Amino acid sequence: MSVKHFPAGPEGKFRFFEEFWRGEGPCPLLFAKPHLAKGRNYIRHNLALQHGNPALLLEEALLAAESAMDGIDDGIPVIRSDLGTTLFPSSLGLRVAVREEVHPWLEERMDLEAYAALEDPGRGFMEERGEVVRSAEMYRLFFAGRAAGRIPAVFRAYVPDNQGIFDLSHIAVGTEIFTALADNPDLVHRAQRTSLRLYLEGTRYFKALLGEEERSMVHGHGMISGVWFPDTGARISEDSCSLISDTMIAEFCLPYIREALRPFGRGFLHFCGRHEGFLKTVCEEPLVSTVNLGNPEMYDLEEVFRRCGATGTVYFGHLDPGTEETPEDYLERTAGLAVRNRAGIILAAPPVEGAGRKRSLVKLWHRLTKPKG
Repeated sequence: MSVKHFPAGPEGKFRFFEEFWRGEGPCPLLFAKPHLAKGRNYIRHNLALQHGNPALLLEEALLAAESAMDGIDDGIPVIRSDLGTTLFPSSLGLRVAVREEVHPWLEERMDLEAYAALEDPGRGFMEERGEVVRSAEMYRLFFAGRAAGRIPAVFRAYVPDNQGIFDLSHIAVGTEIFTALADNPDLVHRAQRTSLRLYLEGTRYFKALLGEEERSMVHGHGMISGVWFPDTGARISEDSCSLISDTMIAEFCLPYIREALRPFGRGFLHFCGRHEGFLKTVCEEPLVSTVNLGNPEMYDLEEVFRRCGATGTVYFGHLDPGTEETPEDYLERTAGLAVRNRAGIILAAPPVEGAGRKRSLVKLWHRLTKPKG
């Protein structure tokens, strides 16, 4: 994507990411651990209040992202409508349980046969059913506030939690999906096609609502600092794939991941847990540009970065510092891991205090990761 297509705003950040994706600039550094205010996962409004009031949902997101506004690291201050993994399934009319301290969860599931037989699973987005109505209203309030000058223009909004294809099947149907993998594989494929349509309709709906081009995006993966992806248009989360075998992933998951990502050019893929085979599959998939591990501590990081370097896959996310490491030692060790394996990395590092200290660490990281020659 050329400079003329950059979203309106601080073009320097977008040019920085363009250079990184072309292999011409240093790797990005974000100081962006998810916030935890006084042991809670919210700052002012508990999750039940946010869920019931789009204005409070927006206020909470902006409060969280305030610390990203100093512009010192490479991140773009971002917000999303954070209603949890039930957002897309709720558009089917499934009841959602709302609690103050934890994200929503479904109170009911669909029968697998009924789910697989749904004729128009994306209709709930056009009708703004379930949590979709609150999510959409939050974004509309955001754009109205930004247009009126009440919200700083530096903020960007990104697509909310769009779980992947097997994740959606698992959430909507429950554990019945796992026994059906062996007992009724044709039915699972039909359910996966339903989930594929749900994912595509929902992702397109929110991208259109945000005015986002199909094959590019700003994305923050639940953090307050986001990344510009000029040739990657969607994020997909496939946590449930880590619960099944490589053979089952190849049959029931990978074809649908490909169909989900193809319209958006390439994709950013996340999964939690440990599954070496799935990681190998993800890194070798040309339609995946970027991988995020929910539990990187479960892996041999040298092997992770060897795979990323060999396949041109960018690693995005947190990596824990050692217990005795200074921030400088941590950045030097992590940069060494990426550089010697010729792997791109977008590092979400633990926050540090003080503008001067931040600038010093960003300068160090850029020097360590800048391409040679």
